[in-house]
Amino acid sequence: MKPVYSLMISLCISMAVLTSNACFAQCTCWTGLAATPITNTFTLPTTNVTSANLTFNQMDPSVGDLSCMTFNYNISGQTTTGVRNYASSTALLLPTDPLYSPTGRLKYIFSLGITPDIEGSGFSILNPFSKLYTDSLGAYGQPDDTTTFGPDMIFTNYSGSQTYGGDGSYLGLGTVNFSYSISGGLTTIKGGTNFSQKIITDYWGNFSLTYYYCPFKPLATGITNFTAVPGADGQSVNIQWTADNDVNNTLYEIQVSTDGNQFINVGQQQDHAATAGATTQYQYQYNFNQANVGKLYFRLQRTDPSGKISFSAILQVDLTKGSATGIDGGQVAYHTYPNPVKDRLVFQFTESQTGSFLLELVNTVGQVMQQKPVVLNGTSLINLDITGHPAPGLYYLRTRDLTHNKSYLSKILID
Repeated sequence: MKPVYSLMISLCISMAVLTSNACFAQCTCWTGLAATPITNTFTLPTTNVTSANLTFNQMDPSVGDLSCMTFNYNISGQTTTGVRNYASSTALLLPTDPLYSPTGRLKYIFSLGITPDIEGSGFSILNPFSKLYTDSLGAYGQPDDTTTFGPDMIFTNYSGSQTYGGDGSYLGLGTVNFSYSISGGLTTIKGGTNFSQKIITDYWGNFSLTYYYCPFKPLATGITNFTAVPGADGQSVNIQWTADNDVNNTLYEIQVSTDGNQFINVGQQQDHAATAGATTQYQYQYNFNQANVGKLYFRLQRTDPSGKISFSAILQVDLTKGSATGIDGGQVAYHTYPNPVKDRLVFQFTESQTGSFLLELVNTVGQVMQQKPVVLNGTSLINLDITGHPAPGLYYLRTRDLTHNKSYLSKILID
């Protein structure tokens, strides 16, 4: 009797090592330059577990803004399949039958299918592989009622990649998990269903997750009261903002996005010499595509006469609810006090929050002066002790919700 094998499909992952990668960046920053890559790599040795977590380091949010990510994989797999016939007899065929074998018994035609499945937030890789086998089997209990196929390479150096814009689950100082699993089995195309199958699949390969990050966008200190409100006609969004101490020939570009990451220009407003140095009110009506029934994101890009670029907060407009909330500021339920502040600042949501947060004290040129990571579990208040004796003046408190990929911006004065 030929050997029969137990079902053991294998995977084992080595620890990730965070390294810089010199490969070509897949994303472009707001500066027009290519984003900078940081790569986590995994080596997958030959092993035999059914499934596993792929654990990658998160991207440190203090490094820069996450622009996009690329997941790469290269895997190989070898499968050995054992089959046993449980039919009490085998059909006898005439030599003219295409399935005739020299013994006169029915030839079985088997189809082996193996499917690796890799899942991560924003990523989904599902690639089935198949192979056909043909053999004749004796009746159950006979010496030739079993057969073995393989070992065969079912896939060799199978490579690919996916790119994703990223979300808050990839930002932080901890880890993020991908799941890897393999499933499969044997089916008969010809020969009946009275058989058992036993499969061994060993496989190996490499994985990498590359973060592409950009410098933090400089904050436009003169933009206030930025709002984006769905119009009563149900076909537009009314955008307004105030510019303090305008400079002649300053350009404001209205930008829109469907994912909060990639923005396009949809209109512009230019400062006029008559209003230079004054506080100016601006408004713009954006007529959106009626196919957009979900959320839109808006921001302003400010370019001064010298060519220096800065950005407003990002507002999210829910077209299904007719409301707007802040992503990097805007109409959100939170408070920052006292203001002005001397040595201790309090950031408080009006509702309890759960997740990982990062507080950043930022100066007017976008430099992070101080950071504080914190985890909230059904609470709403975060304290920040001001350290390092920053010079008195205007600053921003940027509170990043790393769990839900949101951030909140507050203008503060330090005495």
